[in-house]
Amino acid sequence: MLDELLIHIMGLDTVELIIAVERNFDISIRDDAASGLDTVGKLRDFVVIELNRLQRPRVNSDIVLDQLRTIICAQLGVRPEQLHLTTRFVQDLGAD
Repeated sequence: MLDELLIHIMGLDTVELIIAVERNFDISIRDDAASGLDTVGKLRDFVVIELNRLQRPRVNSDIVLDQLRTIICAQLGVRPEQLHLTTRFVQDLGAD
């Protein structure tokens, strides 16, 4: 689970986003890994790798990306068209 130090480093918006991703995909994201997931593409790649590592059936990166878009829009209050693989959570979407 994400600790208070990570909240200080990443900000509450991004920590809540990571928690929502963990819940949605039933995975754990270590603090050190979470702090490097600063773009939509990096987050998507991490989730796909983790799902494959856990041997989840039918991992499709496009489906993962669609699910992430839904989560990101709900958590950060942004529009889907704002989200691209290179979109940065803090700099481009204003997450704290």
